[in-house]
Amino acid sequence: MASPLDLDALADAVLAAAVDALDSIPGFAPGLEGAPERTFVTTGLSPALSCPAVIVNVAPSIREGATPPLGLGAGTRHRTDGWINHVGIQVWFTRCRPQDIPQNPAAETAHAGQHHADGWAMWNYMHNINRKGSSDPLVSLCDEWFMDSLTPLQSSGTLSGWVLAVRAELHGYGDGTDPGGTPPP
Repeated sequence: MASPLDLDALADAVLAAAVDALDSIPGFAPGLEGAPERTFVTTGLSPALSCPAVIVNVAPSIREGATPPLGLGAGTRHRTDGWINHVGIQVWFTRCRPQDIPQNPAAETAHAGQHHADGWAMWNYMHNINRKGSSDPLVSLCDEWFMDSLTPLQSSGTLSGWVLAVRAELHGYGDGTDPGGTPPP
């Protein structure tokens, strides 16, 4: 049954999938690391973005998705049962950069290998988790899942990493006669 808790449950599920994505790396490259121990869901980007970490937040917005037909009627779908909610979710994952002064080329190269493996594993895992035949999809095959972007963070200071932006369809709750929905007994 749909409820106000669904958004948090989706964020938790995305965090679990992100951890699984990074944990798949050592199986392909035993010298590389899996997911960091520090993982959490937050209400926004953590002001103390740190490394290593996997952080999930709902952003940049929750929007009504387009449903046919497009045009002037698109803003009136709240009057019918024909709207789709698109929830934006960001997955931030970071690693600590080598702090050698002067820079150690071997350490930087090894860090780059981990960084690239993190990004590519996350992109592929999160794409594949919702494909037909997946044993544990985040959304049903009838729901929408958009892989919007995977962007490297500007490497500076002590950390480097990526931010994955996705949008997922999330069904609403309530109806015209009971807009807030009815909690289960």
